[in-house]
Amino acid sequence: METAKVLLVAIPPGKTTHPMLDFFRNYNEQLEILIEGNNPYANQLLRHADVDLLRNHLQRDERITAYASGRSVGVGRTIWVVTNQSFLVAQTGKRPGVRKFALNSIERADAEKGRYGHSLSAHLAGARLGLYGVSHSFAVLTLRALARPASLDATRTIGQTELTEEAQAHAVHAFADLALRAQPLMAQSDAEAWRLLQHTADRARSEGPQRAPEAG
Repeated sequence: METAKVLLVAIPPGKTTHPMLDFFRNYNEQLEILIEGNNPYANQLLRHADVDLLRNHLQRDERITAYASGRSVGVGRTIWVVTNQSFLVAQTGKRPGVRKFALNSIERADAEKGRYGHSLSAHLAGARLGLYGVSHSFAVLTLRALARPASLDATRTIGQTELTEEAQAHAVHAFADLALRAQPLMAQSDAEAWRLLQHTADRARSEGPQRAPEAG
């Protein structure tokens, strides 16, 4: 009879987790992406820890217009949030943090279909930020939110795709959910919060399938 072997990992002093444990945790998520051919987490509502991380970086007069969840090379799980003023990049791995940029500092925004979902990229002065494994509807709506203030052109590949009523309604609901959880003072009451969710869902249904803007 063979005896089972157990791997014991020593955690260095002052650390709550070992780098190897982080590797295995991220490995499982990446393996799912490889097997599924897309990111199964990209359509989910954001976690409580994500909302707490973002809340401290939002001004009282900011309005969340879109977000996308995916992965960044060498970083891991990452969230892009677009408001009416700013573009936030939240890293949620073992070293959580948020970088914030003025929305008008974005020089170019692109999106394309990749092997594991959609990929987004944002070009700023001297920097290019990337996000892959993004849900189709979240990618399209986030690209529109990034491009709209500066009248940037959307990429032709995304411009030729359509959003179904269900996909658009789900994404808009997720955006409203984040806004209500991250900025609760904007919701004067539970009734107001419900009206906001109902309004965004009704608007998505009334607009129906839509095309993203074509490149010029």
